[in-house]
Amino acid sequence: MLKEKGLVEGSLYSRIDKAAEEHLITDDMKAWAHEIRLSSNIERHADVNEADPTREEAQRCLNFAEALAELLFVLPERVARGRVAKQPAEAKPKVAPPSAAEVVAAAVQSLKGVR
Repeated sequence: MLKEKGLVEGSLYSRIDKAAEEHLITDDMKAWAHEIRLSSNIERHADVNEADPTREEAQRCLNFAEALAELLFVLPERVARGRVAKQPAEAKPKVAPPSAAEVVAAAVQSLKGVR
C-alpha cells in the first residue's frame, strides 16, 4: 500500500519511517507497522520447526491491513468528497472510493506469489 502512495525506494523499514515523516501515517500506526513487519519476518524466515502463525496473529495482520487501507485511501477520499459536497453536481466525483475491504483484497492479491 505504501508503494501506491509513491514510497517505492528502500526497505520496508525505511518506507514505513518515510510514511510517518510525510504524515501519511501516525506515529502509532508506524509503531504498529513495524510490529507487523517484524512478526511477518519471523514467519518468512522461520525454520521448519517454527510453529505456524495462530489465527489471532493472522487476524492482527488483517486488522492492520484494513486500518492502513482506511488511513491511506478511504479517509482521504471521504474528506475530499466532504469538501466538494457543496459544489455543483457536475463537479462532484462520479466514482465511489473503494472500501477498506476492497483495498485489502487488492493488496493481498498483489502479494500472491511474492516470497
